[in-house]
Amino acid sequence: MTVLKGVLILLCFGFSGCATAPVASPTFPVTVEADFGPAGKPAVRQVVQVAPGATPRDATEKAFPVEKGAVCCDPREVSTIDGVAADPATNRWWTVSVNGSKKGVSPYKTRLKSGDVVRWEYREYGQ
Repeated sequence: MTVLKGVLILLCFGFSGCATAPVASPTFPVTVEADFGPAGKPAVRQVVQVAPGATPRDATEKAFPVEKGAVCCDPREVSTIDGVAADPATNRWWTVSVNGSKKGVSPYKTRLKSGDVVRWEYREYGQ
């Protein structure tokens, strides 16, 4: 029995299927851009690694300090990026696009894929 036990242990170490250590989820690169517009800060472009299921907000949190809060409607919204806050009083807002499209993009619902470009723009909109 001892010899059989030793053979099983050797077989287990010889095959990766016996590993008990957790396997890390694969990550992939996403580019995050921020155009601070009227805030007067220089634009920033940074590549970050995100996990499957990541959203534009998740990727942005890897590149900048981000605050969440209900700017308009939902507490999951991005209210501040790198110290620049949306300001309804001056009609300045953050908008997000993925790969150049704003249509159907949600900062907290849209799922990213490898190579996506998340772009945030801080703009003042006319009254």
